[in-house]
This record gives sequence, structure tokens and C-alpha cells, in this order.
Amino acid sequence: MITFLKLGGSLITEKDKARHARQATIRRLGMEIREAMEERPDLQIILGHGSGSFGHIPAHKFKTRDGVFSQDEWLGFAEVHHEAQSLNQIVMDIFFECGLPCIPISPLSAVEAKNGIAEKWDIFPIIAALKNGMIPVVYGDTVFDIIRGGTILSTEDLFVFLAAKIKQSGRVLLAGWEEGLWEDFPDRTKLISKLEISNYPDQKKEFLKGSLFTDVTGGMAEKVHLMANLIQNDIIRSALIFSGEKPLNLRNALLDQIPGTLLYSNKEE
Repeated sequence: MITFLKLGGSLITEKDKARHARQATIRRLGMEIREAMEERPDLQIILGHGSGSFGHIPAHKFKTRDGVFSQDEWLGFAEVHHEAQSLNQIVMDIFFECGLPCIPISPLSAVEAKNGIAEKWDIFPIIAALKNGMIPVVYGDTVFDIIRGGTILSTEDLFVFLAAKIKQSGRVLLAGWEEGLWEDFPDRTKLISKLEISNYPDQKKEFLKGSLFTDVTGGMAEKVHLMANLIQNDIIRSALIFSGEKPLNLRNALLDQIPGTLLYSNKEE
């Protein structure tokens, strides 16, 4: 089974401070991944991360996700990519120090989008990396779009394409700042441990709020929507939304524990 693991931008950066990577947190997460892989050598991980205070701030300024047409917007397109790649380099450097066999995969150089959705992507390098015990690393990035000129695809957008293309049993782990989904957001006193999503999107849940921070690729509601669709269409088995802020949560999630909110379908329980 393939594990699609996302480290959210709110987790690995200070999202309200421009270009501020939380390097100690990134290092701890890297060591937790290494510990889980040492305990479970059969783990196959496709890792992704958000751009946080690196990419989202210029993306919001230039509205890059909505389309790129003018010269100023194309300069913004390049700036967003530069920022996203800069954070990716920090993550890769730290994970290399942690002893993780990570290989960066740049979405800009490989993905073709159509109206904000990944449509074409030669994923041979990702498959080859997995077969050879490596961890391919993707990240939210600018890509060229045949309708919008250019756009931004989030890590979740990329996971949606990859999970459908690989056609292998998989799960998604979304490590962010929030502990999971709350019945009483923003009070945060009643955490939902499991959410059966057979009736989604008919289920109208007040706890599916947007991000507390600047996020141009969608907040919590969009994440749940994407994951629910994948589960309902039998593309993934489950998705876990949890806080990577708490030490050992990531390690435990990789080892099949449930430190947050599990999205699932009845037929998979």
C-alpha cells in the first residue's frame, strides 16, 4: 500500500511570517519518518508539502491560481515557483541530514494542467523511485495550464492525480497544524476521531471551515472534499487529518495509528 503523506504549509512554516521555515519542526518530522521506515521497511511513501509563507503570499498577491495572462502575472508566476522551490530545497536539505532517501520532483517541469486540474504527467520517475526504495517528494507549485495560462496545484491536487494514475491501494495522511476535524470549530473542544463519508457531499458539516491563514489552494473544506471523492471512488482506502505539531503523531500515523480524524467509507471499515 502506498502512503501519500503531506506536510502542510502551516506546519513547516510560520504562515503569518514571510519566508520563515520551521527548521526544527521539519527536522523532527524527518526523524519520525525515518523511525517509522526503520520499524516498517515495507513502507512506500510519496511525500508532499505545502508552500506556507513562501509560496502563498505572492500567490495571493498575483492571484496566480485563477490564471496567468499579463506580464506582471507571469512575473508573479515565476516568483511563486521560486518561493515554492526555495522551501522545497530547505526541506530536502534537512531530510537528507536525517538520512531519508528523498528525491525532489518539480511539478512545474512535468505537469500539464487544464483549468486548474492536473491532466498530464509522466510519473515514471516517481514509480522508479518507489521501486528502488526512495521517497519521491512533490510540492504545491505553479504549473502551465492550457486554459488559464498558468495556475497553482496544491499537494492534494497532485495526490489526486497520482492516486488515480498509480491504481494501487493507498491512503493519504495530511499532517498540518489542526488536530483534525472539530464538531465545534473554532472552539475546538470536540474532536471527531472518525468520519464516515458515504453520504458526502450531502453531509453539510459546519466544522468544515476554511483555513485560519492565507491559503490560495483551499482550506479544510476543500481538503475533505478532495479526500472524500477519492475514497468514494475507491481510489484510496482512507485519509487521516492530524496535527504534526505533536511529537510522535507523524510516526504513529505512519504505523497505522489514528492521532486525528480518519475519513473512511463503511465498506472499508
